[in-house]
Amino acid sequence: MIFTISIFFIAIIGAFGMLMFRAWEIRTSRLIIEEKQNKHVRELSFRYIEKIILFLIKHIIQWIILSTVKIWYLVTTKIRVLLQNKLPKVNKFIQKKTNTDSRKISFIQRAIIESRIKIKKIKEKIKKEHE
Repeated sequence: MIFTISIFFIAIIGAFGMLMFRAWEIRTSRLIIEEKQNKHVRELSFRYIEKIILFLIKHIIQWIILSTVKIWYLVTTKIRVLLQNKLPKVNKFIQKKTNTDSRKISFIQRAIIESRIKIKKIKEKIKKEHE
């Protein structure tokens, strides 16, 4: 702790010393200030501007997609809750029937069901994080 504080004070004293030396040079006219040094205009190339625009567009598109997905999940969950609470007959009519016999399910159908289960788990984790 003492070592860090001493380094901090040494750095402050050093910075103050450099400023004093620069002020002494300017005061005694030992330093010539040219107008060209003050102009630090960076030339922007087309490629650099293109990189910046592509970076911004990427983030804007990602934000749009994520916000639409979030809104979609919020709307679907609210509609599902509304159907379950207010209209149970419509909810029973809309629900999908699941096949419980696993011997008749093909490999592709099993993979689809497993991926749906994983997606549901991810959705539940997201809902728990945002609630």
